[in-house]
Amino acid sequence: MTWYYADAGRQVGPVEESALDELVRQGVVRDDTLVWKEGMAAWQTHATVRGARQAAPMPGASFSAAAAATPAASPAGGSRFCSECGRPHPASELVSIGTATVCAQCKPLFMQRMREGGQAIGQRRYAGFWIRFVARLIDGVLLFIVSLIISIPFAALMGGAAMITPSNDPATALAALPAIMAMLGIRTLINIVIAVAYEGYFVSTRGGTLGKLALGLKIIKADGSGVSVGLAVGRYFAQMLSSLILFIGYIMAGFDPEKRSLHDRICDTRVIYAK
Repeated sequence: MTWYYADAGRQVGPVEESALDELVRQGVVRDDTLVWKEGMAAWQTHATVRGARQAAPMPGASFSAAAAATPAASPAGGSRFCSECGRPHPASELVSIGTATVCAQCKPLFMQRMREGGQAIGQRRYAGFWIRFVARLIDGVLLFIVSLIISIPFAALMGGAAMITPSNDPATALAALPAIMAMLGIRTLINIVIAVAYEGYFVSTRGGTLGKLALGLKIIKADGSGVSVGLAVGRYFAQMLSSLILFIGYIMAGFDPEKRSLHDRICDTRVIYAK
């Protein structure tokens, strides 16, 4: 299970449950810190979601000193927390915008981000069909260049085979055909291996291919965590299925609420804006 937490109006995460416990122990995440995870409708205070916890006292510190350093679990009654800055305010000074509750100081920045197409902290911006198309186009160009470089020695070999085969001798040309087809097959296999390695490495270590990274996109799992090597490779072959059915698998992203293509549905992944 992964969590996000707010720090001075900035979203931090995802972090694993054990890492969040360590942040609580260190006092980084307090009882009044806003936290969020997949499935929650809105951000809530840590004390509300996971219960009030105290940071562990430093070695040699007295109990009273540790207790004095621990912030209060919640503000006085009648106060609520701003979804942006995380500070408590009287309920009368907050305004509700969708699922967010924003203070007067944060409201202008919050509204500006909403007008620019952004979303509230903790919510995802899913990448649509066209920007993903451009990202795939960039990846295709890069892989095509690599394919051309690899094709040079194969082209030389096939050209040599054609030169030693007399054009007026159909039997000899037919005998050379299996060797030429074998070289074409090997070249195709090498291209597939490179494409799989490209997808598996960049998606699992960087969160996306070079095309997606160039456009500020990221591939995640439904729970917000990163994609493993195995899942990235499986997603590559699922993309082949999206292509084989007349690219309908890709077009699905234009009509899905979370902009999922067929291969995203198969692998339970999402493509989002990284920021």
